[in-house]
This record gives sequence, structure tokens and C-alpha cells, in this order.
Amino acid sequence: MSLSKANKSAYFAWLKHPGHYLFFKIFIWFWLTIIGTVAALVFLSNITAINAVSNEPLYGPMKKNLIYTAKSIERSAVKHKRTLSEVLVHPRLSKRKLLYLSAAQSDDSLSNKEVPESIDLSLLNFTQNMSPQIIFTEKYQAFGPVNIKVPEGSFYLYEIDINHQPPLIMRFKLMPNWMKIVIAIVASLILSFVFSRNLIAPINSLKKAAIKLSAGNLSARADISVNRKDELGILGRDFNSMANQLELLISSQKRLLADISHELRSPLTRLKMATGLAQMQANDASQSYLLRIEKEANQLDKMIADVLQVSRLEAKSQALSLQKQSLQIIVDHVINDAQFEAKQNNKQLNIVGAVDVNINCDESLIASALENLLRNAIKYANNTISITLKHADAIYIEICDDGSGVPNEQLGKLCEPFFRQSDARDRVSGGTGLGLAIAKNAITAHGGSLVLSNKEQGGLCANITLPLIKE
Repeated sequence: MSLSKANKSAYFAWLKHPGHYLFFKIFIWFWLTIIGTVAALVFLSNITAINAVSNEPLYGPMKKNLIYTAKSIERSAVKHKRTLSEVLVHPRLSKRKLLYLSAAQSDDSLSNKEVPESIDLSLLNFTQNMSPQIIFTEKYQAFGPVNIKVPEGSFYLYEIDINHQPPLIMRFKLMPNWMKIVIAIVASLILSFVFSRNLIAPINSLKKAAIKLSAGNLSARADISVNRKDELGILGRDFNSMANQLELLISSQKRLLADISHELRSPLTRLKMATGLAQMQANDASQSYLLRIEKEANQLDKMIADVLQVSRLEAKSQALSLQKQSLQIIVDHVINDAQFEAKQNNKQLNIVGAVDVNINCDESLIASALENLLRNAIKYANNTISITLKHADAIYIEICDDGSGVPNEQLGKLCEPFFRQSDARDRVSGGTGLGLAIAKNAITAHGGSLVLSNKEQGGLCANITLPLIKE
């Protein structure tokens, strides 16, 4: 299954600024360490490797056996006055492995068997003045030399094992240098990548979980194996424990707020009924006080309704009544109401574009979100509210005012319940700090997003994105 474009971008993001990523630093150090180690091994192996030949001292029974064979050849040649050729064809020696005699003072050589053309025995010449050795080449393994003195002259005896493959370490020594370097680089690259990924994976998981948690996703957890016992494993489990406690506390707080709001509705309803009855019997002097009580009761009723709606949306317990309908019709109804409110405040709405597309939505929720955003823009605009409508791969609605905007550090908090950028200003305008929270949760419930930003010329912009119906 192919990675999405977003996942691919995140996966290769470290390539753009490698110095900023811990993965790259760890990866480079692992790689350089392994390359340095392998390079040292290659250098040390090359010290003892001469022309694709390697050797080490010969000890033990093999050395004794080779010396015994040399003495046997000397005895046969001297005592029985035989030539070396006659000695080597003797059945006792001809049945042995390939025996090779190299003359000390000339290029002459003898053997008890025919030497294959692929075997270059001249590679043994560099050992003639050494003590008995095991000599490794790509084609064969040799034991010797042992000096033999016979009437024909001085010779060096070697026993050749043609079918023997050199040990792994010797085969490595006998490799061409370019092959050693390629193997070292490829192996170290793969190992460094694996080690780095294994080390950085829990950190990336913690990072993603922390970002989701800070964005309000209280169910976000770090994907850390319970079998991981190192510091990163402990850190991941501590983070998940903290997230569990945080989710429990915030959920309890929201549930308590919703329960209190629900319980307040009954006495509030009785208060409104009592106020209505009192208005029927009150004289003119008392009517103004009763009207004030009625107004505050209605305001409190609206606030409680908003709290309950936010609680249901955040808890995802509100069932959406989704229907396929024209978004433009919903927008037109909301804008018509907003036009009336804007005129009352001597402000103007400028509308550009249209969204004449169908959308699966809960009409009341989408209308409520747009209404809250437009009312917020009307409250804080100086003169003009701009509304831009368009659709392409998705539906885009932008609502901007020409007010003073808000400090950038507070943009992320505007959609939090009960957050108000200025208490004094909101008291004058009657704000409760719930309108933007309702708008954001309503849009999110439809698979969309709400992003708030300041305009360069001044003022606040609300950018809404909603998905199109997939045909």
C-alpha cells in the first residue's frame, strides 16, 4: 500500500534540513563509526596481504608431518642415491597431496603430481626464507617451506591442498580493495539506518502523540511497545499515563459542566414562568424590573443551551441529522439575517463568489456555525465584513472583518469554550465566549476545519473548509 502524499512528505522531511533532526545526527555518527572501524580492519588486513596471498606461522602436527616428509625425501635421495624425480614418484609419496619442491638457487621445480594450469605456485617464492607457514591464496592452501639438501642441490618443500577453501577471514583479506570498500559502505549504511530508525521511532511516536494531544485530541497515545525497557520505553509509558490522567480530568470537568447546566434548566424555567405571571399582575412601576429579570433569564437560558451544545459536540454524543442539500441556500439564509444585524450597527457585508454545490450536513449545525462567525465579525468590524465563497477540491468560506484583530499568541485559544480576548469588550457586546467553540466543533463534526488568522491590513479572518460530496 502506497504512502499518502502527507506521509511521504513527513517521512522525507529530514532531507530538507538534516542538521535539525536527531535521526540524521545519530545516523551519521553510527555510519561514521562503523565505516571507521571497518576501514581500520581493512587497513590491518592489507598489512599482511601481499599480491593476493596471506600467511601465518605453521604449528602442531601439520608442521611435524611436513618436517618428517622432508627428512624422508632427504634420506631416500642421499642414502639410496635416488634422484628427486625418482623419490617423488615412489608410491608412498605419490599418494599424498601435491608435493612441490622449489630450487633455492634456480627456477627449477619438481612435484609428485601434475600441477593444474590454473595454479600459480610461484606465489610461494616470497616465503622461501621463512619458517614453515600456512599460505592462503585464492586457488589453494600451502604448507611450508621446509629446506631439503640433497646431492642435486638445496630445495624448499611445500605441501599443496588444491581443494581447500581459505577461511572466511582469509577470503576477506584476499578480496580486491574496491570490493572491501563497497561492502563496508553498504553494510554500514544499512546497519546505521536500522539502528537509527530503531532509536528514533519512539521519539517520533512521542512527538506525534504530543502534537495531537496539544491540538485537543485527548485519545492520542504514544505507540511504545510494552516490551521496551530502556529510557525511551519508560518515557513513552509515562507520557501515556499522563495523557490518561489528562483525558480523565478534562472529561470529568466537561461532564460536570454539562450536568450542572442541565440541572439549571429546571429552576430557570420556573423562574421564567414566575416572571411571566408577575408581569401580568404588576403595576407600571414594577414592569421595568420584571423586564430586566426576563432579559437576564433569557440570556442565561441561551448560555446554558450553548454550554450543552458545546458539551455534546465535544463528546461526539450529538447525533447529526445529515441530509444532502444545497449549501448556497443555507448560506443565503444566514447572510440575510446577518445583513439585517449589520445595518442595525451601521456596517456593511461584501459578498464575493458562491458555493452552489450540494453537501451532506446537519443544516442547523452548519447554519449555527456560520451565524456565530458572522456575528463575531459584525461585533468587532469597524465598517466592513468580507465574505468569500468558492469551491474546487473542497468548499472554502472566508469571513473577514476590518477590526483590530487579536494578538497572534491568542489565536489558538479563541475557539476554546469561555475564552474571551477582552473581558471588558465582550461584556459590552454580550459575548459569552462560546460562539467560536460551537462553530469550530460543528465544522469539525462535518469533517471540515476552521482556521483563524489576522489580516496584514488589520482584522480577523475565519477560514472554513468543508469536504465535497464524493460522487
